[in-house]
Amino acid sequence: MYRHAFLSVALALSLVAPPAALAQETAAEEEVVDEGLIEETSTGETVAETAYPGWRYPKAYAQRPLVMNQYMARGTFSVDVKKVGVRSVAGVNEALAALDFGAAFAPLDNIEVGISNYRLASSPPIPGQGFFPIVVSPSAGFGDMPAYVRYSFLRRRYVEMGFDFVFVIPSRTRFATTFGLPVRIRARPKMTVDTGMELTILVENVGVNVVLPVKATYNITPSGFFFGESGITFENLGRDNVDIIASPSSVGDSNVTFPVDKNQMFVPVSIGGGYTAVFKGKVIMDFYARFGWNPLVYINPPTGIDIIPVKHTWFLGVGTIVQSRRLLDKNGGDS
Repeated sequence: MYRHAFLSVALALSLVAPPAALAQETAAEEEVVDEGLIEETSTGETVAETAYPGWRYPKAYAQRPLVMNQYMARGTFSVDVKKVGVRSVAGVNEALAALDFGAAFAPLDNIEVGISNYRLASSPPIPGQGFFPIVVSPSAGFGDMPAYVRYSFLRRRYVEMGFDFVFVIPSRTRFATTFGLPVRIRARPKMTVDTGMELTILVENVGVNVVLPVKATYNITPSGFFFGESGITFENLGRDNVDIIASPSSVGDSNVTFPVDKNQMFVPVSIGGGYTAVFKGKVIMDFYARFGWNPLVYINPPTGIDIIPVKHTWFLGVGTIVQSRRLLDKNGGDS
């Protein structure tokens, strides 16, 4: 009797054990998450593709934080051409053309330093500035070097704010200091709106520029993105001495758009897009192009000079942004 009971229990266990084991294996499989599909950065976890499994930095341009991860580095290269809004002494609508190289490094998760005309979520890069800026037109020469420090002091899931200090070391133009307050708003998982304020003090013939930029970026895919940017610019406020007619040197002044009159106010507009690629899990490269008008709208045009119609005040830029994984390993190289 006892033998029959024992055999019955053994048979029942043998029938139950395989489904139980199968259920455990299925649960284990369900717990496996492709970390390449989840962003886990200091800005919080959102649905986005990271640069590479183990590299917790967003591949999508619209999802990136104001400051790179600790020990990451960035290099930039751009070719920029802009037509200015006034004629030169020779009666020509001069163009400023430059090849700009920049570099930046993040010693901490919330601090970034560099010499570059590119800062995420700031106003568009200024032609003729960089770590190694080469000005091609209207006269060949070396451009200005904007050394900057950025501190990210507020990080939330949907908003991030920082503080910028930029000191322009001039080679062909003038000293200038900029204080910036960049704000990145994550309106959607694939979309960000960048805004804030930038205050530039023109050291020589003291004057002030105020820029209120607005930029919207949308990632169609984790690799492809497009953007539109505008805002309001107040330029040469209170500046006593400005060039009444543009000269080759004033056309190349990277601190101002119109080196011709004071108390200017205008609206720039540009559009652009790009593509992001990751190479060997260690380098992110963004290839982009942008086109626009600066200004598109004059709010108070300069007086007493020959102003070029806005359709001729265009600018064009193409370039690449290269970001590397941690230069210094930490926690086994995870970043």
